[in-house]
Amino acid sequence: MRILKVVLVILFCATASVPFISTRIKASADKKEAALPPQDPSQYVGSSACVECHTNQSTHYTLTAHNKTNNEKYRVDERGCEACHGGAKQHLEFYGTAQKLIKEGKDAEAQALYDDAAKAKAAKMISFSGLSSTQASAICLKCHEGSQGRNEERFNFRRSEHARHGVSCLDCHSSHSPKRTEFLLRNTEPNMCYQCHADQRANFSKPFHHKVPEGGMKCSDCHNQHGGFLAKSLRNSVTGDTPCLKCHADKQGPFVYEHAPIKQDGCQSCHTPHGSSYPKMLTRPQVKFLCLECHSNAPGAKVGDEGTIPTQTHDLTSGRYQNCTACHFDIHGSNRHRQFR
Repeated sequence: MRILKVVLVILFCATASVPFISTRIKASADKKEAALPPQDPSQYVGSSACVECHTNQSTHYTLTAHNKTNNEKYRVDERGCEACHGGAKQHLEFYGTAQKLIKEGKDAEAQALYDDAAKAKAAKMISFSGLSSTQASAICLKCHEGSQGRNEERFNFRRSEHARHGVSCLDCHSSHSPKRTEFLLRNTEPNMCYQCHADQRANFSKPFHHKVPEGGMKCSDCHNQHGGFLAKSLRNSVTGDTPCLKCHADKQGPFVYEHAPIKQDGCQSCHTPHGSSYPKMLTRPQVKFLCLECHSNAPGAKVGDEGTIPTQTHDLTSGRYQNCTACHFDIHGSNRHRQFR
């Protein structure tokens, strides 16, 4: 018997470790993919040199938050354009030489320089269009996963649902031409979220919904788009409370008599958070149908016992008993009565 218990424990531990091992293997693969060639600090010349050719990009760039990195407070590989695109020394020398040859009338030599694949490759800057989503995000996370800005937002991005499904930082943010300069967003919420989460657009169009389309709140108020530890990337407070309780604080408790479904399954055991066709965003058209999913009208129940089901004295064919919350009005929890009265 003891041997059987030992075998079962070993099998349980091995089974439990499979997701962890697979996650570590994937993380190692992602880290290897995200690795970019190390840059030599001597190859950095400063963003001022980029303005001469890339005027349009420079004009937009000066309006963004990234422009503040153009000072000596940051390392050379964290300043301006070169923080994302790498050192520009060889790039400037290559195209500067070609332009000089053209000005001197040596078009053939300039063309030969352009045709030199080795020199052209050495002079090429990092282009995000040629990077995978993991590699592109790795460049952003050099700064934004560390000590700069709202760093706690992005500590879990590498393990987030977005990252796992190939969504990179650039799918939502634009460094050069954002629609909103705040957070460099490509679009506003929730329209940007709807591009992938079209099912939620339909939910928010239902009669009863959270005021996201009206601008009263945003998707990111409840979800951490950069990843979190809760399901659906939900945000949680220091105490571990769900996002619902930030607004619905009266439902938080603690209560002397707690409603078990709320304690175990949370608000979604009765409500659909994005939108519903029923009042209070309930999952059923009437409260009685929702209650009867757990509290069926079966015989033999003891009156007064905590967690019991309604007795046959609750004749649901009578309108008197069809509105459960007329009597059990503290359905989220009660400090007065075990039957939430």
